[in-house]
Amino acid sequence: MTAPLSQDLRKRLVRAVEEGASAREAAARFAVSASAAIKLVRRVRETGSTAPARIGGYRKPLLAGHAPGGRSSPNRGRSS
Repeated sequence: MTAPLSQDLRKRLVRAVEEGASAREAAARFAVSASAAIKLVRRVRETGSTAPARIGGYRKPLLAGHAPGGRSSPNRGRSS
């Protein structure tokens, strides 16, 4: 996975698009992928911010709400 674009590069890319370049032209000019430029321009138009979207996030544990200790086996507690 690559690192997010720097805030400075994001602002320069958006400025180039605002000055008339297409997102693909700006991507080629700043050596970033066309996809990254298009997504950035879309995000700026929707939110007004050049800040990167959140990477990852919180995911509730799969066993949340179940009894601690996991599932008991049918033979648990029996002595041989």
